Amino acid sequence: MRIGVVIPTFNRCNSVLRCLGSLRPELMPEDSVVIVDAGSTDNSVQEIMRLFPEVVCIQATSESWWADLVNTGVQRLLGDGVDYVLTFNDDNIATPGFLKNMRSAVAQHGAGIFSSVCCYMSDPQCIFFAGRKRNRWTDRFHYLDLNMDMRQLHGGIREVDLLHGMCTLIPRAIFEKIGMFDAAAFPHLFADDDFVLRAHEVGYSSLVVLDSVVLNDRTTTGYNPYDRRLGPIVAFRLFTSRRSAFQINTRVRFLWRHRRGFFRFLLTLISDYLRLISVVIARWVLPDKWFHAIGMAVNRLGSDQ
Repeated sequence: MRIGVVIPTFNRCNSVLRCLGSLRPELMPEDSVVIVDAGSTDNSVQEIMRLFPEVVCIQATSESWWADLVNTGVQRLLGDGVDYVLTFNDDNIATPGFLKNMRSAVAQHGAGIFSSVCCYMSDPQCIFFAGRKRNRWTDRFHYLDLNMDMRQLHGGIREVDLLHGMCTLIPRAIFEKIGMFDAAAFPHLFADDDFVLRAHEVGYSSLVVLDSVVLNDRTTTGYNPYDRRLGPIVAFRLFTSRRSAFQINTRVRFLWRHRRGFFRFLLTLISDYLRLISVVIARWVLPDKWFHAIGMAVNRLGSDQ
């Protein structure tokens, strides 16, 4: 089972070096790593080549976004004959046994898309991703076990309704069936969600390996109102920037493509933006402890529907 890892990066030299250092002990000799760099100016590529000579570096342009960068790496890896592609973020740290446990899950379960559990780098026992479940009444996907203690999970494999692309193992057969990430419709955010849902349409399931863990630096993740307070200008960019999951045209396009009826689409769209405004305001006025407690309660309520 040959695994090829693709890591897109742009001006994050320290992060990507830390990422590669954590991945190196997880890889088998037949595995390979491709870095796709979007024109970094901080000597990222030079440092990678010096410290990790086994890594292939591909130079893209500064106009390239996540989907284009990943597609470039995937094409290289498929051409090299890998069996699985692991999409991996440059601000991740792989914990010991991360990839070994992913391999074991593949051997146990067979075909599917696999993801690890993601915890905060600042709090390694606190979960921010363990899979997503779709609400029965709307088209919204709720995070499972959000901000819960990692020690409450008991290992095994969990089937879910949606994964992401930050640490996701994908069999080459899926690319051969449905093609690459849709960089035209979703150049940055939602490209991974869209890909997973298209894979569902041809019979592949989404699975979370509960004893495989990656730590992620959430402070580098786009415009995120959940993890930090945003000023008025940045809050406005939530509606306009490609780095925001709430950019209006991209979010509408995603919800419309994967809708389960017009009423659910409309209900989800309206509730999403009402929720966004509420989150931004709550972040301004509530202490962090209260904010997270309310968020966990709301998310748990939605996941139960």
